[in-house]
Amino acid sequence: MGHGTRTPATPTLEYVLSTSPPRSVVVAALVCAAQGAALFVTGALLLVVQGTPQVWAFVLLLGLGIGAAGVALARGHRGARGPVVVAQLIGLGVAFYAGVTSDRPDLGVPLAIVCVGVLAGVLTRAGRDWAEQ
Repeated sequence: MGHGTRTPATPTLEYVLSTSPPRSVVVAALVCAAQGAALFVTGALLLVVQGTPQVWAFVLLLGLGIGAAGVALARGHRGARGPVVVAQLIGLGVAFYAGVTSDRPDLGVPLAIVCVGVLAGVLTRAGRDWAEQ
């Protein structure tokens, strides 16, 4: 744990509840993990269909990283909060490009809504308080 907090030899229920992430963070983390899984599956399918391993292998690895960060945050690892936030900010950039620059709001708007939802879940007061413990 951080900031000098030590885990007792036999953790009490109070200790476990005080160190587990709030529900908003867990939900946001699971959505992030689903985003990572979707990227991984998309990368794998397009790698098989189109080839070009230079591009789709990167998408596969990106999906693994985002999925791992989501799972780690859901399990209570505070250090995964930063990568989850960065992934959502990048997702907002992708949503803007899809929705505005590429004139595909059918793709950009749902992605933006999901990214904003994840950011809202991670950056709630309870989420910030939990991250500072």
